[in-house]
Amino acid sequence: MMWRILHRLFGWDYVAWRNSVDQGIARVNVDGMGRVYYWRYKSTRLADFITEPERVIWLTCGPEKYLRSEPILRTN
Repeated sequence: MMWRILHRLFGWDYVAWRNSVDQGIARVNVDGMGRVYYWRYKSTRLADFITEPERVIWLTCGPEKYLRSEPILRTN
């Protein structure tokens, strides 16, 4: 299970996803606007935003690490 090694080495977090056709394990990413996503099919560049944390299985952390109930306000 390569995702466990990568989590230990780099601290990357992973989720397990499943749909009616396929399933897999993907790394959790955050874009510049603070939206949480994972690459479902990286070869075809299909990303899924995680808006409902119960739709994926969090393997290396809990959803509260990335998804907060109140928005974070950034000031310059």
